[in-house]
Amino acid sequence: MQRIRLLFDCLRAPYDVAHILQVATALGNCDLYLSGNSIDPHHRKIVSKVNSWGIKEIPEFRKFNSLEEATKQLHKEEKYLIGTSQNANKDLYTFDFTKNETVLVFGTESSGLTKQKAEYLDELIKIPMDDRCKFLTLPTAVPIVAYEFYRQIFGGQNASPKR
Repeated sequence: MQRIRLLFDCLRAPYDVAHILQVATALGNCDLYLSGNSIDPHHRKIVSKVNSWGIKEIPEFRKFNSLEEATKQLHKEEKYLIGTSQNANKDLYTFDFTKNETVLVFGTESSGLTKQKAEYLDELIKIPMDDRCKFLTLPTAVPIVAYEFYRQIFGGQNASPKR
């Protein structure tokens, strides 16, 4: 079964991590990765928030020292790395997530994926939005992209995948 894989570079805000963990738990078949100077996912603010939502089993992150290290290792594992960027030409809804073992890569909360970091990836996609909005925060963007990935993998089935 194909899994939803999400990689975050320099994820620092506790409540952003909590929201990402909530989405990962809801999807039920996520592999999570952190790179760079990211916060410890077991930080008390994160655990407290996630537990307050009734989530007792917190998904684990695989950690890398840098985005470059993460992308090199994941490429060795034959993963296809897709970044999110408002500057991408390809739309999220036209991308086929079922072709490869895809990893969705999200840049930092403050600046997204830099041009240099985007070069480590295989492709970039964007979330379509009105020109008046220049970016979406991680707690907003992650569920949009992750649930489109989920929809394509499971063909719109309502049942959660078996783990």
